[in-house]
Amino acid sequence: MKSGRMLILGLIVNQAGLALANDVPKTILPELTIYGGNRIPMNQELTNLRINTVKLKVEDNDWKTVLQEQVQINELGPGGPVSLFMRGSNSNQTLFMIDGVKMYSATNGAPNFAAIAPGLLSSVDVIQGGTSAAFGSNAVGGVIRGNIDIPKGIMFSGGGGSRFSERAAGSFGVRGDSYYAGVRMVQDIIRQGSATNSNNPFAYNPDNDPRKRIGVVAKAGGWITPDFQVEATALGSQVKTSFDASPTTADMNIQSIAMANVRGIYSLPRDFNVMATYGASTDNSTVRGAFPAVFNSHSLQASVQLEKKLNIGRIFTGMDHEKQGVDGTTNFTSTSRSNVAGFAGTQLDTGRHVVEGMFRHDDNSQFGDYNTYSVSLARKLGDSWRVGGLTSSSFKAPTFNDLYFPTMFGFGGNPNLKPERGRMHEAFVSYNGAGASYRFGYFMNTIKDAIVINNIFSQVENISEARIDGFEVSGTQPIGKNWTIRTNMTFQDPRNQQLNTILPRRSRMFGTVAMRYATENFMVEGIARGEGARYDDIENLHKLPAMVIVGFSASYKLQQGPTLRVQIDNLLDKKYQPAIGFNGIPRTVWGSITYTF
Repeated sequence: MKSGRMLILGLIVNQAGLALANDVPKTILPELTIYGGNRIPMNQELTNLRINTVKLKVEDNDWKTVLQEQVQINELGPGGPVSLFMRGSNSNQTLFMIDGVKMYSATNGAPNFAAIAPGLLSSVDVIQGGTSAAFGSNAVGGVIRGNIDIPKGIMFSGGGGSRFSERAAGSFGVRGDSYYAGVRMVQDIIRQGSATNSNNPFAYNPDNDPRKRIGVVAKAGGWITPDFQVEATALGSQVKTSFDASPTTADMNIQSIAMANVRGIYSLPRDFNVMATYGASTDNSTVRGAFPAVFNSHSLQASVQLEKKLNIGRIFTGMDHEKQGVDGTTNFTSTSRSNVAGFAGTQLDTGRHVVEGMFRHDDNSQFGDYNTYSVSLARKLGDSWRVGGLTSSSFKAPTFNDLYFPTMFGFGGNPNLKPERGRMHEAFVSYNGAGASYRFGYFMNTIKDAIVINNIFSQVENISEARIDGFEVSGTQPIGKNWTIRTNMTFQDPRNQQLNTILPRRSRMFGTVAMRYATENFMVEGIARGEGARYDDIENLHKLPAMVIVGFSASYKLQQGPTLRVQIDNLLDKKYQPAIGFNGIPRTVWGSITYTF
């Protein structure tokens, strides 16, 4: 689907994420909590999953900085591909959604984080744990759920950074008694030096590899009648990244992603609600230089859901359908596939217990029928403590690249691959009260028939099993009136059971410690991120050393005026390699001014 057609589609109508229409005042529009992917609540009241919401600013332009307190995240050189590991699962085992639309490439299965600036969104929910029973394939390790909300008013922001980097943003939003609409645009040019180093002899080129990115998002909705609410969202973003594919060529990857979604919710008698949604996403990549290529993929998505609101929670059931297609310069044996699924679930808070259950049946056009489930039970101990456990199953279909990529340079796909099957078990204790929150947990993530590149790097194959056992410790603690300390630590054993080796690029220990001082108009924060040693290959022959990266930020709002902000990434200018032959992000200083009226 063309991006232009998607943007037109996105200006029609849409589904609401929360069943609140019966409670909506007829004359005043409330603060909206409409969102997509509402099979998992936005807060912790009705779920035992670990959910952390990260509020975003228009100045945010680096996913590593945004998500570093939640997951292990890796950027393959300045401006390079962004990958993340949720409980040991890799990027194509993690689902990225924007306003309920799944955003990933059908060719490689991974979300294209590099193509979109975080500041284009208003927040992301980081949901850790197996959620295939809610969203289907890819949600093995968890979900990154992007939300869009454009406030009323006009906003302008501009700034610059090291090596003549620059960024700018603007938004315009309106709200009436029964409607709302808005548009936001973000643009940045980032220059952080060469993506590669001399450890990469086949690609090293000591040039400057800039990244130029621009994105726009629009959203509108409201109440047609007191019982019928509609919403539409459209987003498009493009990035042009210079990279090194050979020592002599000027190489560029032009990537664009787009999505559009229309959804509506109708309130029925007896606290029933019916929700319907239709959307689409595209992920296109054009590579110029030493190895030119085009990889385009699109996804059409639709769902319908019936929900019953209860005094102690809710029950729901529904169906969804997705159709994927690919095209480009690669001659795939198959270029399309579809998936139809039915699901049912409940989330209940009895006062002493929080209970969740969900079941899903998928009918995949390539791989047949698969059932997944998730069950959790927690006991409340007083008003603040909760102790519980979760268990879930998952499946992930191989990507088009995994199956059909033609043999090139000794590497090719494997049409005999089987889907990955996963199980995740978790036990936790959590506390939330008096402004503080803590969570202590143990998880065991087992993936059978895990898809990996074999040890001679010639083909992908299913291995017998990958298993990731780990402990998580996270917390936020106010200190006095103005200070807050945050910490997040993971200790894990991400193991290839077949070879008895550590899975590539997973640290056995990683985490962050942050301290913030904030008053009404002033904020200053420091953060340290540490990652233990990790291996760059499946056989554990190439080891990457441990590292600690320090960051700093501060902001000051002038009275009835603009907000001034400074941010320093990699404050100590630590030299590190996210992968063998690739450079880490050097020290980068940013300054910006933002004005809202």
